[in-house]
Amino acid sequence: MNEASSSASSSGTSNFDVFLSFTGADTRKNFTGFLHKALKNNGINSFIDSENLWIGEAIGPTLLRAIEGSKILIPIFSKGYASSKWCLQERSHIFDCHKSKGQMVLPIFFVVEPSHIRNQTGSFEDPFCEHEKNFEPHIVKSWREALRIIGNLKGWVLKDDTNGDQAELVELVVKRVSRELVSSTKLAECKYPIGIDSQVNHLLSLLNIGSNEVQFVGICGFGGIGKTTIAKAVYNRILLKFNRHSFLSDVREHALQWMGLASLQKQLLKDIFKTDIDVSDIHKGKKLIEQRLCREKVFVVLDDVDGPEQVDALAGAIGWFGQGSRIIITTRDEHILNVSKVDKGKIYWPQELNHRQSLQLFCLHAFSTDQPHEDYAQLSHDVVYYSGGLPLTLEVLGSYLSDISSKEEWESALQKLKEIPPAKVQRRLKISYDNLEDDYQKGYISRCCMLFHWMAERNCNLHMGSLWLLSEISNK
Repeated sequence: MNEASSSASSSGTSNFDVFLSFTGADTRKNFTGFLHKALKNNGINSFIDSENLWIGEAIGPTLLRAIEGSKILIPIFSKGYASSKWCLQERSHIFDCHKSKGQMVLPIFFVVEPSHIRNQTGSFEDPFCEHEKNFEPHIVKSWREALRIIGNLKGWVLKDDTNGDQAELVELVVKRVSRELVSSTKLAECKYPIGIDSQVNHLLSLLNIGSNEVQFVGICGFGGIGKTTIAKAVYNRILLKFNRHSFLSDVREHALQWMGLASLQKQLLKDIFKTDIDVSDIHKGKKLIEQRLCREKVFVVLDDVDGPEQVDALAGAIGWFGQGSRIIITTRDEHILNVSKVDKGKIYWPQELNHRQSLQLFCLHAFSTDQPHEDYAQLSHDVVYYSGGLPLTLEVLGSYLSDISSKEEWESALQKLKEIPPAKVQRRLKISYDNLEDDYQKGYISRCCMLFHWMAERNCNLHMGSLWLLSEISNK
């Protein structure tokens, strides 16, 4: 048994970049062997099967897991492919995974014509006549259907794409696979996704993936509530349902840089089409996005938007995108969503964590467990009570206090944090204020500072995060 097979068996699951399906007699010691080695040399983990792995008629569970767990499925069609029942069973399962899970299939037509695969003619005709004698009709029918569909997919034809040059074809395949893997790589999510699942499910219901309509969905709320965290989780959950997708993070920040919006337009086009497209100015970029994406089903996330002109430059209208497209916009300002014509019923407002969730998240950052250490139980509950259920506040507090080695120091640090937090924590917790552009909002909050400090001096209950933020504001 080869290394890849042993890995799959020992782990009980499969997590490969590429699954190679082929008939050993035709290509194992030449093209498939060269391709497998080239993929490995480029850091791509590929599964290469062997017909000797299984005994009896049933297809092996290791093979099933490898197919289901691979990001890209590559059938290598050769003259002897249809003679192998294992290859045909693989092909049927690959077809099922492609249809149900959206896994990418990149066929290689090695010394065979794609039409022979689709119609089971040429070198595929006689083997299928034999299969019809030895297998149930419904089994053979499923094999034919899988070959018909996959034979129509865009792949490589050795004699046409590289004039029969196998080395050149190996290079083309490795480049394409590398590009697709980068494109389909999931985003890094938060370390401890407490309370995320219910919020993700709510947003998924708003996205209504089964509909062919183009839909804009907003995630709106103040800083630290978890908008980006939710958007990333949703993006990772449905990424593979879209062949073309883009997650534009920190739109607000990037828009302020040189050629900001034009650069974001260029990045969007590059993410979607996997090639550089020149964007010299915003107006050209808008036209390119509209012209190139209007027939494409895409999934785009515009994260941390703080101006309607940003949405206008990147997703100006529903008509810019093909049927079934989904656009998510995260922002602190509901006005931006209203101007962008996002239906009020399609705006999701993330909720603060409840006390149990807050305690769990805080403890994971402070103690690396989901429950407080016994000596710190009351202190932990106090911190959670004052945090107001804000994930960012809990993360910053927990991470900071994780470095405090004794209970006395912990209590002392907590008391100081109640009054004036360390600079590191201040910088994280004042983000909401620094990004307020409306002088009225700033003035309102500043006036509230006096009231909050008056309450604090009299030991009134306050959300700790609010006290810290307001303390910082009053010192500005």
